[in-house]
Amino acid sequence: MFRRDGPDSLSQYAREAYSLTRDVKASTLRQYVIAADLFERWAGAPVLLDQIDERSVSAWLRDYATTHKPDTVRSKRNSILALWRAASDDGLAENPIGRRVRRCTVPEPIVVAWTKGEVEQLLATAATLPRRHPCGLRRSEWWTLAIRVAWDSGLRWADQIEIPVSAVRPDGWVTVRQSKTGKAATFQFSPSTMEALRVSLEHCPRALVIPWTVSGETFRDQVTRLVAKAKVREGTWKWIRRGSGSDVELQARGAGHQHLGNTPRVFERSYGDKSIIGRAIPSPRELVVEAFRRERQLGLFGD
Repeated sequence: MFRRDGPDSLSQYAREAYSLTRDVKASTLRQYVIAADLFERWAGAPVLLDQIDERSVSAWLRDYATTHKPDTVRSKRNSILALWRAASDDGLAENPIGRRVRRCTVPEPIVVAWTKGEVEQLLATAATLPRRHPCGLRRSEWWTLAIRVAWDSGLRWADQIEIPVSAVRPDGWVTVRQSKTGKAATFQFSPSTMEALRVSLEHCPRALVIPWTVSGETFRDQVTRLVAKAKVREGTWKWIRRGSGSDVELQARGAGHQHLGNTPRVFERSYGDKSIIGRAIPSPRELVVEAFRRERQLGLFGD
């Protein structure tokens, strides 16, 4: 194999060379570095790029799986293979054979979201909150508007709090760029959300629709308190995003992932609540009560 000049070890490559010719997010690169460090810590020495092999990676994943969840193990596998393939592309390592690297079976998650009724219950409870929000609005105004924005937009929280007032058209249509994907998202605020926004702007003129000026931890803590006060199922703010996508999917099959700005597979695995959407296939026909009564009369069931 012709070897170009470059880093010798996997962790060094992750830190110094991977991102030179690849547009990768800082958060993704950080996960690659963590995976490389964990692998080398297990190996007890730097893992040299020209010596890395499928058997050693598989042995590490086997041991790592004894103390970590399947989705975490799969993430680390993907990170190591991404680095290895890139190093191969740069002429620093042999190309890995993925099928020879130990796989991790990840159980299908059960997606849970708040229903439209539960979100409306949160909305009603938020309207009773006392005091004022740090941005100057009454807390009741800020939280009711925030819930409406989350439901209507289907955006991630980080994008919700960055929606400029100037991006909202008079008819309620909004287009913003998603921070995670860099893709544009277009949605429409409902008439009631537009009215709530109009009233709140009269009380507190501002540049952002729902500005949040303190930490994410504080936000999550206040959401937990709001949920408890509303007496809905215990969940996180993300449950509104899931519920929003599930409600759209309920109305039009295949539209949920478009509303949330992700792929059909990601939507099905992480956002679509099947108890809200329902099944695409029919349920078994109902058992008739008369047949059950006859069986009881024949003594097939005890009293």
